[in-house]
Amino acid sequence: MNRAKWSIPVVIVAVVLGLGALATADTPKTVTGKASCGGCTGVVTGCCVLLTDKDGGRWVLRGDSESLKTAFKDRHTGKTMTATLAATAETKKGLDGKEYKEVKVSDVKVGS
Repeated sequence: MNRAKWSIPVVIVAVVLGLGALATADTPKTVTGKASCGGCTGVVTGCCVLLTDKDGGRWVLRGDSESLKTAFKDRHTGKTMTATLAATAETKKGLDGKEYKEVKVSDVKVGS
């Protein structure tokens, strides 16, 4: 009888933790892609770092970290960059009519 009293709360906690893991599983913590300028490519007004990932997804990076400022200087080089997301991405429609994701980032690593 005592075992039955404890098994129900244990099952409830396991289900809640499992659902929480599923909810965050599809949200990336980083995004990697080839860099370009969001303004120059006609996605948004104004210059910004735009990453195009391997699936063709477009990510406009926002924030004020020193690493993003460095990435901004390298945006025309076509280098691969990896951005660490600091918030949930917001899907928007670009000037070209196609979707992109805009996201605040905490760090950007510039590769080759």
